[in-house]
Amino acid sequence: MNDEAIARAVRGIVAMEASREVLAARVTALRTATSAEDLAERDRYGTAMAEADSRILLDSIEVLDRLGMTAAAMACSYVAQEEGLLPPP
Repeated sequence: MNDEAIARAVRGIVAMEASREVLAARVTALRTATSAEDLAERDRYGTAMAEADSRILLDSIEVLDRLGMTAAAMACSYVAQEEGLLPPP
């Protein structure tokens, strides 16, 4: 894997993290929501945030493995298995 490919892979994860942080900020802002509309919005953003977390974790496994960071990829795989995102070994 050359430097350009490494940078591209890391930038992809960083971009996903930034998007997830935007979702998290909105969920936090709606933490004390009381109206049905606000509660529904909080649920939508919360679901999107959970999906982003899953994508980040699964993509991280692939990127770490490609970078030769096998132990880190295995640790992420274990977490993904515990969360039901990957089948058990």
